[in-house]
Amino acid sequence: MNEYYRYLKSDIYKLRHSCYFAIHLLFSVLGAGIMLLYSHFSSGGGLYKLAAFAQIIATAFPFVISIVCQIVAEQELQAGHFQNMLTLPNRKKTIFSKLAILLLSGLFSVAISTVLFGVPFSHMMGTKLPVKFYIIIPIVLWAGNIMIYSLHLILAFRFGRNFVISIGVIGSLLSALLQTSIGTGRWFVIPYGFGIHFTESALISIFNLPYVENREIQTGIIFCAAATCGIIGLVPFWFSRYSGTSSD
Repeated sequence: MNEYYRYLKSDIYKLRHSCYFAIHLLFSVLGAGIMLLYSHFSSGGGLYKLAAFAQIIATAFPFVISIVCQIVAEQELQAGHFQNMLTLPNRKKTIFSKLAILLLSGLFSVAISTVLFGVPFSHMMGTKLPVKFYIIIPIVLWAGNIMIYSLHLILAFRFGRNFVISIGVIGSLLSALLQTSIGTGRWFVIPYGFGIHFTESALISIFNLPYVENREIQTGIIFCAAATCGIIGLVPFWFSRYSGTSSD
């Protein structure tokens, strides 16, 4: 445990000298600010605006994930072409240290964004949002993208900056498209559709809205849980055979 803590501490120290934490903060502030402006000028109802906030954050999340994963990989590339991490005694702890920092940073970022949006929105609408909104929405957004973090971390190390950011752009576009009729009957087998659909169901639950049982949501939860566990198990298996190669 002490060894793993040292890995975490080392990775955090190295990332302090990059734009890693600034990108997370920018995502939180910019996302909340844009949606507050939209809410101020939009004539839609309160629930419609809350749904729009969750959808925009869920749509942008894959692109932000690709950027931060690329920063983590780029930092190791510049520090000695990955040799610093490849020569550490425990490869499993090495890669899980980086994944843990990515996941915790992502959770913190969406939580801050939700609070920065939710508190002013409550004053704007004259109604207090339930505490569940500030807890459930960030957790659902984050949990639906754990698989994306793991996948993009592998892609960033293996294929480099241009490839992983391109995948992030495609992922965000897919996330938006899968919310439309195009995604009906398909979204639950495509990881980029998890966050946006799970958040919509979470909002229905939080505000006790009439809910029609949707087998796609149940199937999506099962597939998301299975795929997330699978790729988390794949990460150390892949990294144990990783030789430091990458391409731009």
